[in-house]
Amino acid sequence: MNSGRVAAVVATALVTACQVVSYPPAQARQDGGPVATRGVVSHEARSQLRIYRDAAGCESVQTVNRQFRLATVVGAAGPARRVVEESYDVRHCLTSESASSEATITVWLPDGNATVPLFRITGRGAEGAPSGNLYRMTNRGCCGSQDLATYFSLLTGRMLFASSLPPRSLEVANTRTIRYLALHDTFSAAELPERAGDSTVVAVLQWGDDETPARRYLIRAERPEAFAGSTIRFHRDGRILPDTALVLFPERPTGRLMAEVELVAPTSNRVLRFQIPIEGTELRTDRATLPPGVTLTGGS
Repeated sequence: MNSGRVAAVVATALVTACQVVSYPPAQARQDGGPVATRGVVSHEARSQLRIYRDAAGCESVQTVNRQFRLATVVGAAGPARRVVEESYDVRHCLTSESASSEATITVWLPDGNATVPLFRITGRGAEGAPSGNLYRMTNRGCCGSQDLATYFSLLTGRMLFASSLPPRSLEVANTRTIRYLALHDTFSAAELPERAGDSTVVAVLQWGDDETPARRYLIRAERPEAFAGSTIRFHRDGRILPDTALVLFPERPTGRLMAEVELVAPTSNRVLRFQIPIEGTELRTDRATLPPGVTLTGGS
């Protein structure tokens, strides 16, 4: 078979076997958004890098990186898909540790007719990713401070909780009932809001679900100093559970459940460790076992 005939056969096969889809040029869209082309839904956005001299005279670089993910969330009506558009704007001085980062997360229905997003999430963060029904946005610490992850709901767009350590979860099998245990300490990238008016607050414990902001519990110490969270975990019948997720089965006994929190002051090696009973899906802070000079009270 000569080369001309081979080319003709290949061209015929491509036309008959494939659907040709064209997309608008990248520069046609400054921001993300749905584009419908011949029945195909696509999303496009631009990334950029800029080198400049800031107001203080420091040579700086700005990167704006945008990308998309297809995420699956599980709500009251069952599983559903969401298009997650991530935009991270990071600026830093090339000769110092000075840096700032802003994030905008836009959530769309996977529908070419959707001209308005479901909601937008904004915050301070250098990177992030969907995690089940949550979106995790990470703010990098500097100068000795720890990273802080802020979690948002991909069901409602609301901010749920912030955690200096990976959160723990408790869920009831075969239901949508879930609770998250998170800890925001005083050694993290972002300051605790409650410390602005009360220096005795050394950390905030949070307990909540995947739709509404978590309940906040203030940890106060008579002799305040900066504490870093070292442990949050669950116990069952006195035994430490190694997994980050605890699943309860309604037809089985749950046993005696406890949440344990440990904080360490890096400058003095002082340790604060306490346990809180869990009854059903409720955190019984009124029955917590606390060290001397430490209190645990409900916040906003």
